[in-house]
Amino acid sequence: MFFGAYLLAIKDLRDRVDAPRIMLWSSLVTAIALLPIALAAGETILPTSWHGLAVLVALAWVSQAAGQGLIAEGMGHLPAGFSSLVILVEPVAAAILGWLVLDEALGLVEATGGLLILAGIMVARRGT
Repeated sequence: MFFGAYLLAIKDLRDRVDAPRIMLWSSLVTAIALLPIALAAGETILPTSWHGLAVLVALAWVSQAAGQGLIAEGMGHLPAGFSSLVILVEPVAAAILGWLVLDEALGLVEATGGLLILAGIMVARRGT
């Protein structure tokens, strides 16, 4: 529900604002909103090693800047309904890559879920 609301907000904003500006403000507002929650939960906010810093920077650039930035950019060029469907491929791709690259097991539940997602995308795509 929250991700759907996020996508609709991004789609609405993309009619008036460029993707980098949306990502800047989205990241800042989210960080400010989640900082008190993380502190209250006793989480470590700053990395304690160079490896931790490297992981944090990689997550920031790959997941947030590149991943979410490309979603925001695409929302300015594609219909929201189509974009939402395509984003559902993300967990399927993650499961397949985890299986191929990290040798993680894909059980019957995961495989069935992936097939259902792909089938749902095909059905929804035919309807448009």
